[in-house]
Amino acid sequence: MKQFRFLLATFAVAILPVTLSAQVNKYYPDIWKEQPQARTTVTTADPYTVADHKIVYDFNVTNRDKAEGYANYKTIYKSIHINTKMGADSLLQIVLPLEAIESLRGLRVRAVFPDGHVTNLQDQARKFPMTDGRSAIVVNNLALQTGCDLEYELILKMSSDYTGAEYLQSGIAVQQVDFMLVSPKEMQFKVVGRNGVLPGTDSTAGNIRFQLFSLKQVPALPVNDLFFYLPQLQRVDFGLQQVVYGKDTTKRTWQLFGEAAYVPYVAVSNTEYKQLEREMARWPFMKYRLPMSQLIYQVEHFIKSNYALTYYGDAYESSNLTDIIRNKEASRTGYVRLMTAAYYLLNIPMHVLYTSSRDSIPLDPQLVNGAMARNVLLYFPTEQQALAPLETNTRYPCYPPLWSNTLALRCRDSLVGKESKVLTDFITTPSPSYTLSNVSLDATLPSLDTPVWQITQSFGGYPGENVKAAFSKVSNETERNSVYNAILPFAAGTRRPISVNASNEKFTIQTLEKPVVVTSTLSTPSLVERTPVQINIKLGSLLGGTQHYDMDLPPGNLPVQTAFPFYQEKRVHINIPAGYKVANRDDFNAELGTANVLGYKMRCEVVNNQVHIFIIEWYRQTDFSNNAKQSFAQMIGRIKVLQRQELILAKE
Repeated sequence: MKQFRFLLATFAVAILPVTLSAQVNKYYPDIWKEQPQARTTVTTADPYTVADHKIVYDFNVTNRDKAEGYANYKTIYKSIHINTKMGADSLLQIVLPLEAIESLRGLRVRAVFPDGHVTNLQDQARKFPMTDGRSAIVVNNLALQTGCDLEYELILKMSSDYTGAEYLQSGIAVQQVDFMLVSPKEMQFKVVGRNGVLPGTDSTAGNIRFQLFSLKQVPALPVNDLFFYLPQLQRVDFGLQQVVYGKDTTKRTWQLFGEAAYVPYVAVSNTEYKQLEREMARWPFMKYRLPMSQLIYQVEHFIKSNYALTYYGDAYESSNLTDIIRNKEASRTGYVRLMTAAYYLLNIPMHVLYTSSRDSIPLDPQLVNGAMARNVLLYFPTEQQALAPLETNTRYPCYPPLWSNTLALRCRDSLVGKESKVLTDFITTPSPSYTLSNVSLDATLPSLDTPVWQITQSFGGYPGENVKAAFSKVSNETERNSVYNAILPFAAGTRRPISVNASNEKFTIQTLEKPVVVTSTLSTPSLVERTPVQINIKLGSLLGGTQHYDMDLPPGNLPVQTAFPFYQEKRVHINIPAGYKVANRDDFNAELGTANVLGYKMRCEVVNNQVHIFIIEWYRQTDFSNNAKQSFAQMIGRIKVLQRQELILAKE
């Protein structure tokens, strides 16, 4: 159901009828039959199946549409077969979101029933404006039944930069899917199938070129919390390579993209530099001789703490450094210019990276897709780390973790003779060492008669950055307690905080190597149970956390993927009452993992009437395949068991 009833943002009040006349799909003219028949019921437990899915990108646009900025016409045809009564009862509406670059040109929608009658649903289609600037076509009151087909054909006019991607797979099985890119011969596109999509056919007819990809029996790929979904789907990527008109050839290259993106960030006048030099002389940390990594952090932190980042659009704001210094605010371009100029004046080598995100489509050096290279990083080659200048809740060397460990276009300038040139290449974005993102817990239970824990937690690197970002939004005690409730150990209903304190909980001049530290005193009387012969201490949520681990591994060869590498350790100390001993010490011993990739070690020791449990858990990278994937499964399986375990103290 989720695949067809897309979640919408809050609608504006206006609801507009869809009154456009239907356009004809000229590349599949017979697909919309005048007298259709419902397909034979598919033998499957799935509520519905996509029987036929066709996508056409046609770059043969009229001169009028070209003058208005439209690049192509996009046609989407889909036939959804209802397999079960549950499918019929749940599919009450379809929602077709339109992106900001898409303008509706034509729509046809109908239901074909098993007895042959057809219900035209065109009059039930409405266009809803959404608060994010997009709109959506919604068709309500479908009234379907088992064995019928829901068909729609949507034709759009698109303004874009002649690149894109189309997913041929989803969470619902597809019997037949076709992708076609149609272009005039003078426009040369590169079209590539991904994730097992075999090469398509390439043909011409007159002045028109056709590139076609066809797949049959595409299996569903269920959503899974253990990998990034969209990059794993079968899809087709395309991009314009060059345009040839007679003897003139215009090429689209990453080099040209890099030059256009990079120069506005680093082209700073002498007047601006002089103004910035005077301003930087007043920055408090400038009087100290700092190591380069700390200096990089201090510049970023000072700018993000003292200069506001505005979002009204660069066209309406000055990116001149003199204006920025005077007003203490900057547009996105101006913010990056300020930061790059500061590092230049400090003689800190720096490159600019443009990248996508690991949960979206990665960059391809052979296919120019500038729309995907929208995330900006400043990369420091001598440190081999980076920062995100436009993300005010991150600090060096951490930046949005999903931008790490993925391909990026690198831009830097160099003197070639006496002329400055922009050099471009591709590198993998860096990820801080797993030891930076360390989480620790030290918990002591002095007495079982009054079960009150003394606990110290620390959060460094990415976890610390997340905690700092949360605390930075706190404006009252209630909100502060909400942050504490999210990070304190034990399930919320089993602990009563007696006292909680935090240090270094907000972004300061302290780098991320210095962790956030939270100390707490927690009463947990319900977690200690006594019988005449033993004491049971429910440690599961303390040692294993409260996260749910009821999840399947990614299917087949797909890797397990995590947000960032990290390291975690826990130390628990419990005083044993006189006359008792630990009865299940072996339940708290384990050693799992794959050497130099990930691991989990737990051991239990008894020393001088005190039991000590130590846990170390580490993930050196973000993707785990083959043996490491199996180790990951064993580790989360062991943690699930641990969450239910109790420490048993039996009478001697």
